[in-house]
Amino acid sequence: MLLWMYHSAAMNENVRYDVAVIGAGPAGMVSATTCAQAGASVILLERDAWAGGKLGIQSQPLQGPVTIFGGLNGFEHQARLMNEASDAGVVVRLGVEVDQLSPPAVSGDSFRLTVEGMLDSEGLVSARSVILATGSEEPEPDFPGSNLHGVMRSGAAQVALNVRAQLVGRRIVMAGSDNSGLLIAQNLLDAGAEIVAVLEKGSKVEGREVNASPLRQAGVEVLTSTPLIEAVGDGKLERVRVQQLEYSGVATRDIEADTLCVAWPREPDSHLAVDAGCPTLEIEILGGIMPIHDLNFVTLVNGLFVCGDTSGVESGATAIESGRLAGLAASRVLGFSHEDTKTLSSMARRRLGYLRRGRRGGLRREAKVTLASVHRRLTGNLDAE
Repeated sequence: MLLWMYHSAAMNENVRYDVAVIGAGPAGMVSATTCAQAGASVILLERDAWAGGKLGIQSQPLQGPVTIFGGLNGFEHQARLMNEASDAGVVVRLGVEVDQLSPPAVSGDSFRLTVEGMLDSEGLVSARSVILATGSEEPEPDFPGSNLHGVMRSGAAQVALNVRAQLVGRRIVMAGSDNSGLLIAQNLLDAGAEIVAVLEKGSKVEGREVNASPLRQAGVEVLTSTPLIEAVGDGKLERVRVQQLEYSGVATRDIEADTLCVAWPREPDSHLAVDAGCPTLEIEILGGIMPIHDLNFVTLVNGLFVCGDTSGVESGATAIESGRLAGLAASRVLGFSHEDTKTLSSMARRRLGYLRRGRRGGLRREAKVTLASVHRRLTGNLDAE
């Protein structure tokens, strides 16, 4: 596995850039590259020791248009994006944490970022503009027995396997059947674990059937209409208790397991936007609370932009195109001009339209229009796109 590790001298308040991008997932890498190609000085900050976010450690070929992913798996795709960022001159720092984001005190001043982890010391970075690509978070498991050893978020199991080469358990239940849960279950199965069951409280699998079918063929029980009740054990997980809807009514069932992975819907990570004083709005179809922004991913704080899951939880392919548009917008505000602005903007919007097709995609598209309408109303810019 390829991990990009970057180090620098200790940082101080004299470290200044045109743009600071926080989060080196697909959206963050693309937005940083776009700004750098337009001529801006850019630093890309990532708290994990690898780039690409959760998409970047996916061992299966990435699902989405071949024009975006090219049939690559997560490791290969993040390497390609990182090479593009490096070629464009982006300064990349991995394994560092942005603890605080302070907006400019006066017009024309810079954002100040408090960064921890640069050579084991704290430092300050200033930037004229900031792009938040902090992604999304899995909610902490919260049900009876969720504190038992062996109960964890599915993303933690994926990191343990694909970053540290550790298999978190031998007999695993996956609670949640969205594409992420199904793919992580397959990843664990391929690594030698027994996936006993995939649980879905709804009447049908949330993810794509193409991701559920291989699990069924491998003998995994994919149980719909089966909500998780509790985790049972003495200090460590021994059984997973569920309810199953049967013809005769509702039955309780215990499933023996040493590990329970919870793959519940992710929520936008908005805490740095809140730090910076950015108003937020809660929209369920986009994952919850997110910064208010327009169709160019411009927030209500001057110089602050969002992209990827920070601007609403969608697909990895959608995150990439949002990063492209955010990078173009940030460059334009700073006075830089990408030589392919019109082509890149048109391509990104066409792709977003395609990616948001279908019923759920249409709901997300409508939610984005709603966010943009709120943005226009609050800025008084009623004639904006």
